Amino acid sequence: MSLNPDQLKAVQTTEGPLLIIAGPGSGKTHTLVERIIYLITEKKVQPEEILISTFTEKAAAELITRVSNRLTDLDMRINLNEMYIGTLHSICLRILDKYRHHTRLGRNYAVWDQFDQQYIVYQNRATFRKIEGAALVIGEDRTGGWKQAENLTYWVNKVTEEAIEPEKLEQGKEPEVKALGRLVRAYREFLHEQNALDFSTIQTETYDLLSQNPKVLAELREAIRYIMIDEYQDTNTIQEMLVLLLAGDRANLCVVGDDDQGLYRFRGATIRNILEFPKHFAERQCQQIFLTTNYRSTPEIIDFYNRWMQQTDWSNNGKVFRYEKTIVAEERKFPEAPSVLKLSARDEVERWCREVHKFILAIRESGALSDYNQIAFLFRSVKNEKVVALAEYLEKEKIPVFSPRSNLYFDREEVRLMIGALVYCFITQFQRVIIDQWKGNAKLEVWAYYEECVADLTKELKKAENKEILLWLKDKATAHASMTENMNYAFSGLFYELLQFPLFSRYLGTDGAGHMHDSRPARNLAQLSRILTKFEYLHKVSVLGPKFIEYQLGMLFNFYLRFLKAGGIEEFEDPSEYAPPGCVSFMTIHQSKGLEFPVVLVGSLEARPTKQHDELTALLQEKYFRKGPFEPLEKTKFYDFWRLYYTAFSRAQSVLMLTTVENNEGSWKSPSEYLHRTGYEDLPPWRKLEDHWAKIELKPMKPTHLKREYSFTSHITVFENCARQYKFFKELEFAPVRRNAMLFGQL
Repeated sequence: MSLNPDQLKAVQTTEGPLLIIAGPGSGKTHTLVERIIYLITEKKVQPEEILISTFTEKAAAELITRVSNRLTDLDMRINLNEMYIGTLHSICLRILDKYRHHTRLGRNYAVWDQFDQQYIVYQNRATFRKIEGAALVIGEDRTGGWKQAENLTYWVNKVTEEAIEPEKLEQGKEPEVKALGRLVRAYREFLHEQNALDFSTIQTETYDLLSQNPKVLAELREAIRYIMIDEYQDTNTIQEMLVLLLAGDRANLCVVGDDDQGLYRFRGATIRNILEFPKHFAERQCQQIFLTTNYRSTPEIIDFYNRWMQQTDWSNNGKVFRYEKTIVAEERKFPEAPSVLKLSARDEVERWCREVHKFILAIRESGALSDYNQIAFLFRSVKNEKVVALAEYLEKEKIPVFSPRSNLYFDREEVRLMIGALVYCFITQFQRVIIDQWKGNAKLEVWAYYEECVADLTKELKKAENKEILLWLKDKATAHASMTENMNYAFSGLFYELLQFPLFSRYLGTDGAGHMHDSRPARNLAQLSRILTKFEYLHKVSVLGPKFIEYQLGMLFNFYLRFLKAGGIEEFEDPSEYAPPGCVSFMTIHQSKGLEFPVVLVGSLEARPTKQHDELTALLQEKYFRKGPFEPLEKTKFYDFWRLYYTAFSRAQSVLMLTTVENNEGSWKSPSEYLHRTGYEDLPPWRKLEDHWAKIELKPMKPTHLKREYSFTSHITVFENCARQYKFFKELEFAPVRRNAMLFGQL
């Protein structure tokens, strides 16, 4: 396939260490695909000898799809199933599964996600509170148990990702460092007792497995001959250690990334991994290739974000914390139309909303826009009140908004009605649980939400078509109020019984067709099924009975759902359809990384660099990290700010628009003095586009068509048995649930 000279060199440089700095829109994925094809076709490397780590599972699926399509084009029948491809976490889990007998892990070990980890720590908070000096790290008891659990999980993850041994911390001089060491040791012992892994320890367990078992390491090094790591700027210390350990002396290690798009410091990522990568090898052993030709954006957009990166000082005491590069546009004719503009209104949010709406209507009516999904709004947070107000305004004006991370899951109609129905099933106990368990405590905010859910449900139950579910709910409430023996179901069983009624079955559809936006209610209900089954797993709830029902209700409603609602839960995102047809996208800038849109509106212009470290972090970095300080702490907030908006600006293909409610008074001016440096004042307003609609090239969003992997037993046989069941469990991803056997095996 066509490659420019730098891409071709990256493809054909296969032996020894290689650093590829790939600027935005420079054909990075295309280059990686052709590099894999070159290894397989020209170097005769077997797929199982290649390891490719990507930042997300979606990126891995896209890569494997494109490699598979290229092999088909070449009429080559090669099985890619054995290739090590996925996130570093998923690859580590594959290695741990294969060599589990060499680790501490027993059979059926659990893998906790971030919420599981914090929730389980919360349940066992008394154990950690007792540790000497714990309050110095997790806060005093008045901080609140949930906040203490959040603090503890943050610090144990940081220590794990930095590969710091707790013994080293326990031997420190500072009281808070000593306490942190004790907490980390206690937490790891707890993990061991639970036969569990969290996301951070997945990697440390793998590193320990390889470093402590020379035969296992030798076997893997022999099996995996070529390693490629994508988005290397967002790796952390333990990941770097793992990658270098696996590469060994052969060192056929290719890392790809862009230091200007390093965004995940808050998750433990360190930009030094990509900036110092060549230093791990002998002088001149590591080859470096820069991909700087941009195939995405107009020259005006490229010039805009090049100038943005020159607005800050990337050096300190003779060190430079950025690879010097200038992105250039591909050599082709571009339309003579302005491509960097602003859209603003003075002082009033509603006026701004109206202006955004006018812009969308104008570009649609001009014929330049063929689908709303060609437009993306990027913000630092989609939960900001101005952002939510804009989304609600556009929805009211019949412009659908796709914003899965806006914290709206629990506000969706189908979720509110289902929670209202579950409360109704236990209405007698529910009132008693609230009064008894929280007597003398402040009223919980979530109770008002539950009351609203029941009120929404009651409105629906007054309709004649819902008479059947009303009678069913009354029967259940009566049965549960006078329960004398165990039922043969738990909360998830009730959930599935409720789905049979039209009030809920209307959300499920029948044919499985339609786009992600159309299936959102069904996806949200599926997510609720997983929430309920996860709760039952964590609390060992198999059936409901009179002995524990009030405790179980209290844990579900006063704790589990309350924390999920407070912490935010994301709605479903289809990895093959990141911009659903018929919707404008509202995204965080982090979420947009790696994506591209014809029209991008960048908001949050009131933002300014904010400090991201505290005294304990600074202390750990100075004395206890495996490597000494790198970027000056006082400058990191500026570096991260510039990288964040560079990433945002570089998502646009044809039109980049800066948008805000302008405000020149108070401490939070918009745009802030930092984003004024973009030349905001001189940008033409969006109405300057109106004479150029016909000249603008707005490409349609590219369909992804990700290939999926199917197994005979868990896919084909399920479909052959019942296509509806396949839709529920494999497409919509409802959690399967079984009633318990009762009375001589009756099911």
